[in-house]
Amino acid sequence: MEPRRVPLARLGDFVTHTLGELSSGPELDIAVIGGGINGCAVALEAATRGLRVALFEASDFGFGTTWRSTKLIHGGLRYLEHGDVRLVFESLRERAWLLKTRPHLVTPQRFLLPQLPWSRRPKWQLRAGLTMYDVLALYRGVPRHRGLSDRRLHELAPFLPPETRGGFAFYDARLRSPERLTLELALEARRAGADVYNHAPVTRILVRAGRVAGVEVRQGPVAYQVPARLVVNAAGPWVDAVNALTGEAGPALLGVTRGSHIALELGQPLPRDAVFSTARRDGRVFFAVPQEQLLLVGTTDDRYEGDPGAVMPTAEDIDYLLEEAAELLPGLRPTRDKVRYAYAGLRPLPEVAGGPEAAITRRHDLVDHGERGGPRGLVSAIGGKLSTFRPLAREVVDRAGHGVPAPVPELARVPWRDALRAADVPRAVKRHLRTYGDAAAEVLAGGTEVLCPHAGVIAGEIGYVVRQELAATLSDVLLRRTGAGWASCRGLCCHREVARRMAPLLGWDEPAAGREIAAFETDVSRHLPAVH
Repeated sequence: MEPRRVPLARLGDFVTHTLGELSSGPELDIAVIGGGINGCAVALEAATRGLRVALFEASDFGFGTTWRSTKLIHGGLRYLEHGDVRLVFESLRERAWLLKTRPHLVTPQRFLLPQLPWSRRPKWQLRAGLTMYDVLALYRGVPRHRGLSDRRLHELAPFLPPETRGGFAFYDARLRSPERLTLELALEARRAGADVYNHAPVTRILVRAGRVAGVEVRQGPVAYQVPARLVVNAAGPWVDAVNALTGEAGPALLGVTRGSHIALELGQPLPRDAVFSTARRDGRVFFAVPQEQLLLVGTTDDRYEGDPGAVMPTAEDIDYLLEEAAELLPGLRPTRDKVRYAYAGLRPLPEVAGGPEAAITRRHDLVDHGERGGPRGLVSAIGGKLSTFRPLAREVVDRAGHGVPAPVPELARVPWRDALRAADVPRAVKRHLRTYGDAAAEVLAGGTEVLCPHAGVIAGEIGYVVRQELAATLSDVLLRRTGAGWASCRGLCCHREVARRMAPLLGWDEPAAGREIAAFETDVSRHLPAVH
């Protein structure tokens, strides 16, 4: 079937539709369920090809899995161990693209890989793997690896154990804010002609005569039926739950694993370099990555079979991470009293019976339900990595019809480096505001009063994210727009003041603002719990 084209006038005018208009309008080419990085990438890819597309997210963009990662854009050095050369090559290619096109969010990060008595591989194997890593990267975007003597390693990282026997330095990339990268994709999709909705859960997938006919979307007390010829389930760990909305029983597609992290405030300057190693207890991959004022330590990789919305780090997870951090980083003295919070996310991996969790492929898979006896026109996206959203999106949209590339209007921006260089604000605020990219000038124009000194959040961000970035709740603003929730204060030093400033923008009266404050405090205790 030849897909309909989006009129160019619509693209240029930035017209968006209400759910009521979508429900009574022409059929969508694609309805995307899930506003994580993959769903937003699919919406962007479809819109830029001129297809008629809408995205529906039950909570907020990047909420489910994207924002709870290790915040790295890496090629997957450990995937070479499992022979997945194609995935590593693809990931490294995308890493180079992100370093070039999103420098405000993605920056090179040097890793130290120490050789320890409990290292799983001898030094010659590590050298061979890192050499292959450099070759697959085609030497793009970051320097190549190099060997380090024990003396040089301890000059760079005097906090490592005395048992080290040299090691290596290699580069990957750090993603300052996965949730803001996801948001950028959503907003670019909107600018290209897509309709994107957060806080709009899909409550039914409409099926007629064995074929998908659209989706039912709830907004407040009202449900709307939106016609669509293809439905893409990009709901991450909720994929199986969303597929059940067809009313037809089907096999489980996911084998979900939980990854937990802790954030340490060391009380001393952070190391510039990250550390990549293996856990002494069980040989799992182990990271220690500087993230602004905190050191992020992770991760675990355990099977999870509960409600995706209820995932939390367990006491065992936290004990494990602290124990391994003490083994790897003794000079930093990573004790429990330095843990500001913990968090856990879910990896929506393909269902695999038995075997170690680390060996489950991170390559994405697209399931066409029509080919398996289910509804025709329903496709589920399974797995994938934070860095490989573009290849997944292209493959999904190829199934819907290639379309014709459509021009996307560019926004007038002041280059972010110039705007920040000229701004009369503390250095910490400048570091923080770079995550807005070329919108930093507009944010600064809204007011430079510092609201959260721990994260560098300023007053101008509040109006900007509400008016321009579809923020509708206090948690949207503090957890997934400004990033205040990721600071040592978890946003609790400024949340009442931010709610006060949001109230006139969103029409909240005093009771409504109070409910937002209570909801944010609940979200913080659930998603970023303090450790005692």
